[in-house]
Amino acid sequence: MQRSRGRSVSLLPLLLLGAGNPPVRPQSLQRWQADIQIRTLEVTKTKTNMSVRVVVYTENDDEARDARLLILLPVGIGIERLAGRCAASAGPSMVPSLRGTVLCNVGSIANGGFREVTLTTTLPSEPLPKRLGAFTYSGTPDPMPGNNYAERTIP
Repeated sequence: MQRSRGRSVSLLPLLLLGAGNPPVRPQSLQRWQADIQIRTLEVTKTKTNMSVRVVVYTENDDEARDARLLILLPVGIGIERLAGRCAASAGPSMVPSLRGTVLCNVGSIANGGFREVTLTTTLPSEPLPKRLGAFTYSGTPDPMPGNNYAERTIP
């Protein structure tokens, strides 16, 4: 507020005006958001290995910038083949093929777009039920983070 000849004058309307543009009202501001989500998580087991396919999808207005996919592998799983934009966590020195996670940089995904990531792993060393998980996130605010994770039991 600024005083002018004994009366108060608010400078706020002047600040909201910019180079002849109409005033910006809070209710007219768009929200920057992208609902990035796991659309598909498929685990296919053969006699010699296992294939994992994950589809990351985004919707809700804006692109998901700098999107990432984290795949959580079950105990005793080794990596046979990775997608080019993915890296596996370091394994123990005695069995370097064993891994715990795979992190993939899937880049920016336009609104309504998707990225698919596949990898091939060894079979679990024990026949006990094992679970595999996938989690995705991005640098864009996500209005519904509850659909960023999916989990499957290995067949």
